[in-house]
Amino acid sequence: MKLSIILFALGLKLRWSQWRDAGFRKQVRRMDRIVVIRSEDGSAARSFIFRDDRLKIAGGVHPEATTELVWRDTAVAVKAMLSTNPLDTFSALGRGDMAILGNIQDALWFSDFVDQYR
Repeated sequence: MKLSIILFALGLKLRWSQWRDAGFRKQVRRMDRIVVIRSEDGSAARSFIFRDDRLKIAGGVHPEATTELVWRDTAVAVKAMLSTNPLDTFSALGRGDMAILGNIQDALWFSDFVDQYR
């Protein structure tokens, strides 16, 4: 439940930035990627769709995802996503608490992108 709330809040924050920040809009220009963040058990999932010079956000797993960040445990996901240290996500990856499915470059870009607007 906490992970679902965090993913929803992240979506709101990014949508707000899209509306208010010209730098945000410039970064998503000509992007064509779909990033999914989800729990391994499927209890929480959100899709971030970068197309047509804008960001759309949808609940669930998008069937055309270019990359998925899959968290083994929702408690670990919540802790890493709320951390102020961006390396916590990479540490989770190294420990096997998170897996990247699909395009790794898209996952790294999204992680850096989100860190700018948290």
